[in-house]
Amino acid sequence: MSQYELEYVKRTAQTPLTCRIVSMENSSPHWHYEYEAFLVLRGSVSVHCEADTQRLSDGDIYLFNPSEIHSINQPEPNNLCLVLQFHPNIYSDIYDTKFRFELNTCKSMPLESIDIFRQIMAQIGILLHEKPNGYPFYVRARLFDFIGAMFKYLKYHVQQGWEQPIDIEDFDKIKRYIKQRFAEDISQTQMCRDLGLSRATLHRQLKKAGASSYKVLINYYRIEHAKSMLRTTTTAIPYIASESGFASESSFYRVFKELTSVSPNQYRESPQTKPSSLGIQGYSSFSESEAISLLREMCVG
Repeated sequence: MSQYELEYVKRTAQTPLTCRIVSMENSSPHWHYEYEAFLVLRGSVSVHCEADTQRLSDGDIYLFNPSEIHSINQPEPNNLCLVLQFHPNIYSDIYDTKFRFELNTCKSMPLESIDIFRQIMAQIGILLHEKPNGYPFYVRARLFDFIGAMFKYLKYHVQQGWEQPIDIEDFDKIKRYIKQRFAEDISQTQMCRDLGLSRATLHRQLKKAGASSYKVLINYYRIEHAKSMLRTTTTAIPYIASESGFASESSFYRVFKELTSVSPNQYRESPQTKPSSLGIQGYSSFSESEAISLLREMCVG
């Protein structure tokens, strides 16, 4: 299975979770075995999960359940987000089943419960930043508070057999095909024929990944290739546009701006994007002191 599809979440020996502050630029469609709670500290992001698309802004939280294919992009630059990931086996000594929870603050939720989730996530972020004596115990305690709040305030149901998403093999075939041929003029008919998939199957898999059409996913990889060339070479932009599969410079500029919120020139001149070891996430630089200040504000509601 492609590593660009399954995200391997690394947890430390001290805490049963991964928590990080990021300025989110984008992520390719991917999945993992962990729950992922996504809190926007500043700005906005668009999240795509299965057939659901939401725009999150300051204070919003979205929970991705294990094995849900999802992706994220920025509708505007300079966001700040807190990401919390933990495996469902953390409650396996209490429940021998797994649960799918609905946490999306863009939908109707009591303000009291939203504040509780925000405060717990912010407190975990502060604890892992400051690392006071005994912090692993405090982090575990707050994580259990978070899980308890999930059962108390959220809608949920028992989930059977989610070791991997449905039809992940088809989805993986689509992604590998596009990653290998994004610079070509790929037609939907040719893609379906080469992959042995019907148009209905292709549409269903793309919809799960939050892509409205095969062109959307192709453009994602074209722009990722262009961004790499902009960062690592001095190649002229018209050549980069051609090498990335765009028929014209104008279409390259239009799609690049749509997906990154900046022009190719602005992207090349901006601070370096933090590298990702798995090739899934795209992060931008940010002010750590500002992020911690925002977390402290949320700690007290």
